[in-house]
Amino acid sequence: MGYSARVASSVQFVAELDRSVNFYRDLFRCEETIRSGEAALLLAPGGFQLYLIERGKREERHSGGLGHHLLMWATDTAEGLKYFEQTLKEMGRYTETRTTGGITVVEGRDPDGIPVMVAHPDPSEKPRSVFDSHLYT
Repeated sequence: MGYSARVASSVQFVAELDRSVNFYRDLFRCEETIRSGEAALLLAPGGFQLYLIERGKREERHSGGLGHHLLMWATDTAEGLKYFEQTLKEMGRYTETRTTGGITVVEGRDPDGIPVMVAHPDPSEKPRSVFDSHLYT
């Protein structure tokens, strides 16, 4: 008998907790379920957990280093993708929309400049066949 696991949570260090909580709550409709001092746990509608931990401006983000690089989300409808594109534009956080290998990705930046991508179709609907070149930058 084989066992499997799925990604359930991500931990992200941020400069300002309130600013980041507001961003992820407003964009992805996350619910803040726990807050303690310099940390908050957000629950996305699909059950994914995002832990945000405030580190202040004293920490630098090295995009070329090892470890967590970005969060990529997926939406199950083209209308959902348009919603995220428009919301990122309204927030002043939109970067671009592109299509690679039949997958359309809307990209923006969170308040700390960390890339946030929303893709359609969902990987369960269309398995990936190529790498998006933006994953390397």
